[in-house]
Formats: sequence, structure tokens, C-alpha cells
Amino acid sequence: MLEIIYRIYEVADEETAAANLKKDFEFGLYSSISKAQNTELVMDCLVCESREHFKEIIKMNYGDNISFRYSRKLKAGDLYCVIIGEHCYNTEKYFNKVTFTCDCCNAKVETYFGKPIAFSEYEVKQELFNISEYLNKRFCSHHCKSEYLQKERRNLSLEDGNEFYVDKDMFINKDIAGYIYKITKRTTGEFYVGQTVNAPIFRWGQHLKSERFPISDIKDYIFETIEIVSKSDNILEREKYWIQKCYKEKPHKSLNIMCTANIDTNAENQLNLFETDKKD
Repeated sequence: MLEIIYRIYEVADEETAAANLKKDFEFGLYSSISKAQNTELVMDCLVCESREHFKEIIKMNYGDNISFRYSRKLKAGDLYCVIIGEHCYNTEKYFNKVTFTCDCCNAKVETYFGKPIAFSEYEVKQELFNISEYLNKRFCSHHCKSEYLQKERRNLSLEDGNEFYVDKDMFINKDIAGYIYKITKRTTGEFYVGQTVNAPIFRWGQHLKSERFPISDIKDYIFETIEIVSKSDNILEREKYWIQKCYKEKPHKSLNIMCTANIDTNAENQLNLFETDKKD
């Protein structure tokens, strides 16, 4: 005896086919186009003597014109049957109904299609600060998943008392070229001016691992962002401007030795223009 698991499909017209494809995409299904675009009528199991016996039963129930494979020659309304398993005694694998409530819109979902739409471990780590509870969230569609993700990213904050996994990509701003920052030593008044294309906190962390600004003396430092550089400006030129401006104000306190050894005429003119603008 054979135990045959099968599906019956009806060939869809263009409008129905488009709707079926959209539905499959929303539920995270990526089966072959021929199956996704057509309408599934039945998924069942038959115990019979042979494949020929199986076909006889199917024809008796669905008519002699039913086909046993998909063909482009089939027209809208035609039926075809696909065998998806034989001698399979673990029928729960194919008939396991998944029931859950969407964590975004609260819709009740019942489906036979494997695992629900959820966040992967990579998404939780990269987008949701590695908070493991998000691995248990379930969604009825990719739209709800995306909407929920955006809402949670807005709601999460460091004030919640949690320690989050933070990376540079979380602070990307397409309108910003970078930042100009200044580090000042309280006890000596010495300062250093630099630039970074990432959020300043990451550059500050790099300095705290250097010999010039060891983390053991962190209470002696003031780290401040003195300019946010837009995409329309040259960040290297803005860094040069601020180095030379601060040097002019306190030439003996600057730690930017290489950049301040020779202040050119253009830099002096820029500084003079800046001072004039301030007075105006």
C-alpha cells in the first residue's frame, strides 16, 4: 500500500494569479511561480494500492480532465494534481496547523505553511540591540514586521536600564559627512581637534585606548563635538579650519603639531573672516 500526500490546484486567471502571488509574498512563501500563482483547493492524504490506483481515485472525485502536473497549456479553471510525498508516515510535517496572533496588528493567523514570519538572530542583533525577547515575535505579513521593527527602534532607549549592543550603522545619516570634535585636558588646558565620519562616541573610544588620552585619566578630559559637517562641505577642510582657529586662540596648548606648525595665509584669512562674522 502507498500513502500519498497531494495537493489539488486550480489554474487562476490573471487577476486571481496576481492576488495569489501577493498573498504568498506577504506570508513569506517563495514556492515556484506555477504553484504560487494558482489557487490551492485541497491538501490531503490517500492510502491506495499504487500510483495508478491513486490517479483513478482522483479522477473519480475531480473528473477525467484533471492533469497530474502543471503545464502552460492549461487554461484558467483547469485542475491539476501534484504529489508531494509518498510512504510518508510523519503526516504532521505536512498538516501541522500554525496558529498565532500577529504582534503588530493583533490579527489571528492560521496557516499550514511552516514557520511564521519572525525576526532572525542576525536582525535582532543588528536592529534590536540583541534583545532576545524579540526572537519570539510573530507577524502576519512582511509589512507588519517592518512596521513593528520601526516602532520598536524608536521606543528603545538607554534609559530603560538595559545594556544594548550598539554599532556604527545605527547612527548613519545620509545628510552628514561627519563631525569635528575637540578633546581638552582640564589640568593643562591642552587640546586636540579631529574629525570622524562615524558617531563621535566611537572615535572617543579609540582615543581612550591611546597613550595620549589613557582611559585611566578619563575624568581629566572634556570631549565635545564642535561642528556637524553636512554633505555639501569638505570635512577635511572643516577640520583644518578648526585646528587653525583653536591654534590661533591658544597656540601653546594645541596638540595638533603636524597641522599647526605652518599656518598658511589662506587659513589666516579664513580665521579673520570668521571673527568678522561673529562681530556682525
